[in-house]
Amino acid sequence: MNTQHSQIASWSKKATLAGVVGFSLVLAGCSGGSGGNNAAPDASGELCADGTITLGSAKALSGGFAFYDTAGSNAEELAVEQINAEGGINGCEIELVTQDTKSDPAVGRQVASELIAAGAEVLLPPNQGGLGTPAALVAQKEGIFSMAGSSEDDYAPGVGALFATGGSMASLNGKTAAAFAKEQGYDSVYYVTNDAYPYFTIVERLFREDAGDDMDDLGSSVLKPGQTDFSAVISDIKRSVGEADNPMILLATQYPDAPTMIAQLRKAGVETPVVGNATWATRNIVDALDGHTDNVFYTAGAYTEGEDVSEAAQAYVEKYKEKTGTYPENHQAVESYWSMWALFDAIKTANSTDGAAIEKALFAQKDVELPMRTVYEWKDGHILGSNVVVGFTPEGAFEQVGSYNLTDGE
Repeated sequence: MNTQHSQIASWSKKATLAGVVGFSLVLAGCSGGSGGNNAAPDASGELCADGTITLGSAKALSGGFAFYDTAGSNAEELAVEQINAEGGINGCEIELVTQDTKSDPAVGRQVASELIAAGAEVLLPPNQGGLGTPAALVAQKEGIFSMAGSSEDDYAPGVGALFATGGSMASLNGKTAAAFAKEQGYDSVYYVTNDAYPYFTIVERLFREDAGDDMDDLGSSVLKPGQTDFSAVISDIKRSVGEADNPMILLATQYPDAPTMIAQLRKAGVETPVVGNATWATRNIVDALDGHTDNVFYTAGAYTEGEDVSEAAQAYVEKYKEKTGTYPENHQAVESYWSMWALFDAIKTANSTDGAAIEKALFAQKDVELPMRTVYEWKDGHILGSNVVVGFTPEGAFEQVGSYNLTDGE
């Protein structure tokens, strides 16, 4: 059936999925890793009196953030489809009810209230903190747990109790870029940062904290969102990196701005390695780079773009394509997906939809294998997990070039 995003609508719970690799193992085994109860209790009135658990998803399906939240919403629907095909959670089927927040925080607050009034027991707010915080605070006031597949470090602390973000955090992306830079032997760095969004300033700050003392600072430039002419920035880069022995560029901005700048940089004759972040994680980046894939790298929570991905990633990508007709459009399609499986496990362990019970079970998770990512622990309301670095072969194909566990300063 078709999901009606512009109205409150239920997602079909009766799909049959054959050959899904690894997903049933998540709920069958990861509660033991989190210190929870290994046995799956029978469904009870406490968990689902009418046989279902209702999740309310308030997502920006139109407006400025729709590119990201639509992908996140698709991932939520796919995860619900799959968990229901496996029998639900402790015998309870999941009903997903979705409504558009139109990329407006005030509308998000209203949508959250409507979803909760309609029976939502857990809320899935927008994946951008500025848009999602008002919605999450509505849930918090009602004692309802909410979770976003976000990668913003300040989102969870800004909401507080009864909330979590499951994405590949900006801080871990910055730390991963620093670890990779050290491995590659880069001895100097030029910083290019879109300072309109905290995500990118956090990437730069954590990179500086972890690698700044070991690398010469060649200078910096600030980008504007949607910028298309980078000639002034490129001129300064050319002057700054020209005499350096083994420099790199930390490019802390999003797709499609980043590959547009890189293509202009290469056409200007600058071949300096460029390291980016998880917002670049889309197959479309190859075309946007216009053939200039040499010495381009980006960090991410998981590797899903290439032909040589893990079995779990391949299964996910195939099911996402089957559902949407396209490859995962961006990192939110992946991060929202594994966040849903972490949430499912917490509900299973708690055997309750009580907000405090879900929060306790979720934050107790340790060394949990989710699809495509390991959760080592939770801290300050967000996941500390594995990260990767993705690059390109000489032929321009995606390849994973590194994997990192960088929790608590490791």
